[in-house]
Amino acid sequence: MNFLIQTIEGEIKHDFSFTLLEAIRYQNWINNDQGCTYLLINEKMPAFRKDGIPVGSVEFVSHYLETHFNKKPMPRNIPDPLIPFADRLVFNDTEKGLIDKYFVKSNEKIKGFTDIISPGEPLAPGNYQFSELIEIDSEWRCFVYQGKLVGLQNYSGDFTMFPDIKEIAQMIEDFVTAPISYTLDVGINKGGTFVIEAHDFFSCGLYGFADLRILPFMFSRWFLEFIQS
Repeated sequence: MNFLIQTIEGEIKHDFSFTLLEAIRYQNWINNDQGCTYLLINEKMPAFRKDGIPVGSVEFVSHYLETHFNKKPMPRNIPDPLIPFADRLVFNDTEKGLIDKYFVKSNEKIKGFTDIISPGEPLAPGNYQFSELIEIDSEWRCFVYQGKLVGLQNYSGDFTMFPDIKEIAQMIEDFVTAPISYTLDVGINKGGTFVIEAHDFFSCGLYGFADLRILPFMFSRWFLEFIQS
């Protein structure tokens, strides 16, 4: 595995890149310096090498995939199999679907439009996911690899409110269209545990998740699955 790790102004800026470097060192330690290599890549390079697994911002990874494989990663948001776990009204529609006050996310661009919109407010033409507003007391990121929950980190709200692991396990089981590696964000309120959104395993914060045994494989196998799909 050869990783192409983004630098910004000559420095590594993303938490997942720091942790990946530790994982690479660990893998090479247990494998006698064989198996993992990396290069630091300046973010301004217009077309970097086609011989590795890109690790960096959404823009960095997307540029690599579009340049070399003509593939564009798209938002997962709340995939159809997980909508029953939302505990709120969620639907996909165009800008004409705005009939109430909703949390709105683009279905066309990762880190695209995201905001709370009320009827009468302007919304550019496009495809969106509309989500009824819901109270969130605690937010957790679940790390999933090969259909198994391999990590769980609190990233916002009350860290003493622990999510329902059985509910998460059911989400994972029902997410039949899931990639090999992904994250699943869940929220907790008085009603219990519910899904917030899912992300393919690239350019996503780890919030302390650091399983050095599998982290390089989570990055590499997602990448290989995506370019071969």
